[in-house]
Amino acid sequence: MIEPRHPPPVEASVQPSSLSRRGFIQLAAAGGISLPFRRWWDEFRAIGLTPHARRVTPFLTPDKDFYLVAVEPSFRPGFGPATVGSAWALEIEGLDGRVRKIGYDALRARATRKIVYTFECIGNPVGGQLIGNAEWSVIPLKELLGKAAGVGSVKFNGLDQFFSSVSAARAFDDHAFVALEMNGKPLPGAHGFPARVILPDLYGMKQPRWLQRISLKETAQTDSYWERQGWAGEVPVKTMSRLDPRGTLPAGQAADLTGIAFAGARGISRVEVSLDGGKSWLECELTTPGHAGVWSLWRYRWARPGAGSYSLQVRATDGRGKLQIATRQDSYPDGASGYDTQALSVSSFS
Repeated sequence: MIEPRHPPPVEASVQPSSLSRRGFIQLAAAGGISLPFRRWWDEFRAIGLTPHARRVTPFLTPDKDFYLVAVEPSFRPGFGPATVGSAWALEIEGLDGRVRKIGYDALRARATRKIVYTFECIGNPVGGQLIGNAEWSVIPLKELLGKAAGVGSVKFNGLDQFFSSVSAARAFDDHAFVALEMNGKPLPGAHGFPARVILPDLYGMKQPRWLQRISLKETAQTDSYWERQGWAGEVPVKTMSRLDPRGTLPAGQAADLTGIAFAGARGISRVEVSLDGGKSWLECELTTPGHAGVWSLWRYRWARPGAGSYSLQVRATDGRGKLQIATRQDSYPDGASGYDTQALSVSSFS
């Protein structure tokens, strides 16, 4: 997680996806008919917006190009920036059951810190687009919660009826926040207005949007909506890497292979590409540093590609020196693993 020193990006368009949550599609294709209908239905309606793959991924994801996965992707609060002051206040429930409220304007005045943070959906498949990186204006969560003594877990409830709880250690971490702005503006309605939670090293399913109430609990047991559908709970994100699409290249002309790598709180120390389906590996340049909680962009300068067909692969090493898992695994129940692979044709005709 880093403190930004650059302006927010210009917004770009996003196309509504006709696909469901990735896990649902893959399970359906495999004939997983034993799944309870309720979970099938929840998975089917969970995908809201899935951006198209970009030729070169930008460091900051424009607001309208940021993926949306939610129980009800169409949900929007019944108020906007003009009326939020009279319609909403953040509720914080203490261990004694007493509730205090903090108004939107008071929160905005305290959200003076800016960070860059990457969200990834636990349902993101290998090479998938359900990941985005943005600049957020935040308040440290522990400043709002007060003393941690006696607290076993912290529960978050959203206006959309979504809920999630995490350990007290996670909620009181120095890198846990409540976010009020995204890319220099109040949170868009699709991405959590008026407030959303940022928690270190977790998939997006544990970090609610449209925040309504934060409750301190004595119990250490945690829960969330998606855990009740069979997904994993408070698990750290797995190291992942992705290739940007290239299509066809002309032979003999220098070209860049690019993409992203992400390892949550561990950061990224190294990215390698293979041109021969994993038989040999070539080191890439990290064009953005491997900060904790933030994806890294990478580039491989291919000096003189020869004509032919290539099987590209990418793999990353996290900041602790551990290589990305090579074994291919579906995203259900605790996040996907495996190397992103892409077929590339290099043409002898320019």
